Amino acid sequence: MAGKAQSFGKVVKLGVKYGPVAYEAIKHGKEPAREFAQRQLSRLNARKQALAHAEGLTDGSAMAVFEGDQQVWVVFNADEPVASHPTVDTPLRQLIQGYDLTKRLRPTIDQRPNAGPLNAIRRKR
Repeated sequence: MAGKAQSFGKVVKLGVKYGPVAYEAIKHGKEPAREFAQRQLSRLNARKQALAHAEGLTDGSAMAVFEGDQQVWVVFNADEPVASHPTVDTPLRQLIQGYDLTKRLRPTIDQRPNAGPLNAIRRKR
């Protein structure tokens, strides 16, 4: 019992000593973490939107390019740039200048069977 009391006392002393510092670090660290998560989510959404847009075209494809430090997905119909996700003010021809157009991604139609209730029953066994 004495060991528990001593360790609890140490925890309390450290909490009193470093608690305010930890609180300030957490308080100031939330906003950069939130901004980072928001940027990652918008990048993922832009990719999904571009591939969905390309899927609706006759010979659609998409490619990631960079405008400054921002990743932009350019959608192509055959070899002609059609749109960008997210939308930017820079002309599309200027965005793709210098990039290898053979590295474009083509949207794939998922041919796998839908994971329905039957698969869920099989996994439980």
